[in-house]
Amino acid sequence: MDTRLQKHLQHASGYLDLKMWEDALREADAALALKPDEPMAIAIKSTVFWEQNRLAEAEPCMAKLAEQNPKNSGLWINLAYVRRRTQSLDAAVDTLQRAFEANPKDALAHFNMACYRAVQNRPEEALTLLANAFALDPKLKKLAKAEKDFDAIRDLPEFRKLL
Repeated sequence: MDTRLQKHLQHASGYLDLKMWEDALREADAALALKPDEPMAIAIKSTVFWEQNRLAEAEPCMAKLAEQNPKNSGLWINLAYVRRRTQSLDAAVDTLQRAFEANPKDALAHFNMACYRAVQNRPEEALTLLANAFALDPKLKKLAKAEKDFDAIRDLPEFRKLL
């Protein structure tokens, strides 16, 4: 690795740890000027924007990371979260589908898609996805109890039975 690139990445990472957001961005941008597709620099920018709730600015960084790592379902889940808030529920659903392609047994992908289907008033799909999520990770039941996306199906006997 180029020593200048390495220096900028080390500085960006250090600033990120210290929550010195603008300095981290400056160093990440300097690294990207040397190597435009550098995953660590893109991840640092994404993290800074996420931490500052600058989701519209995080989205292209997160999309690039997900495309660079298509088998990482967690990246697709996070990108879907951002797209739900910056674009639309449909964009989030389309993005989350990539998480299933990356890892069909990712409990959080099932859980999040259950949230989206519940909000879309598709209770049967939501309940099936939620049952899958619980089978893969029973600890998600606690999260489901407080999740507002399930308000539309919370009173269904099937939902109560799942919990």
